[in-house]
Amino acid sequence: MNKLSKYFSLFKYSLSNPKNGLNLLNEARQSRHDNQPVQKHQIEPIFLEECLKKFFPSHEISREKLIQNTRKLETHFYNYFENLKDIEFPSKKKPYPIDYSIRNDSCLFLYGLCRILKPDVIVETGVAYGLSSSYILKALQENGKGILYSIDGTFRPWESSDMIGNAIPSELRNQWKLVLGSSSEKLIEVLNSLEKIDIFLHDSLHTYENMSYEFETSWPYLIKNGFLLSDDIIENNAFHDFYSTNELTPVLIKDKKDNNTTFGILRKH
Repeated sequence: MNKLSKYFSLFKYSLSNPKNGLNLLNEARQSRHDNQPVQKHQIEPIFLEECLKKFFPSHEISREKLIQNTRKLETHFYNYFENLKDIEFPSKKKPYPIDYSIRNDSCLFLYGLCRILKPDVIVETGVAYGLSSSYILKALQENGKGILYSIDGTFRPWESSDMIGNAIPSELRNQWKLVLGSSSEKLIEVLNSLEKIDIFLHDSLHTYENMSYEFETSWPYLIKNGFLLSDDIIENNAFHDFYSTNELTPVLIKDKKDNNTTFGILRKH
C-alpha cells in the first residue's frame, strides 16, 4: 500500500468509523506534541542476567537457561514472521510491522521475571501479534497459575480483532484475557475490576501523554514489590519524568544483540 492509498484508506475509515477517526486524530495530536528534547537517563543500563540478579539475588539465573526454556517459542515466532515476510504491509494479513516487536532480551526478562515472581495478575497494554504476551503466558503456564489481561484494539482499517495476538500459540491461551479497546478507554475499568495487580507492562501508543497516563493510572494498583515495566522508554520523557517525579530508581535493560536500551523497570517498594 503506497502512502497516498494509505491516507485515503484512513480518510474513508474515519468517515465510516467516527469514534476511531477521533482516536486517530488524537493520536496524531499527541505525536505532534512529543517534540521536547529527550532527557538522558542517568542510570547505567545493565544486561539481562545482572538485571534479574539485582531483583532476585538468591536465584541462580543464566541467559542460556532462559533461552533454552523458550527455544520452542523462539522457533515458533521465527516461522511466524518468516511467513509474513513477503506479505504487503499494512494489510489485513499483516496489520503491524514485523521489525518493531519488543526486543529479545526484554522477552527473556518477561519470561524470567514471571517464572521467579509467579504473579497472579498481569496487565499489559498493546499486543500486536503477541510476542511479549507469549513469553509471559509461557511462564504462567509453567507456573500453573496467573492471568494476563491484555488491552488492545483495532484503530486502523487494516486492523482486525482476529490479528490481535494472532501469533500466540493456542496452547498458551488458557491464561489470557483480551480486552478490546484503547488503554485510555479500558485501563481504569480493568484495574478497578481487578483491584490489585502484580505487574503492569506498557507497550501501546508511545506518546508522552499516553505513557504518562498509563504509568500514573496503573501505579496505585500495583502490590508492594510489584513491577511497572515499559518498552520504548527512549521515545520521549514520560518514563524519565515519572520516576523522577516519584523519586524512584529505575533499572534499564541493555539488549545484548544491539546494545540498545529501550526497556525500563520500576519496582514498587
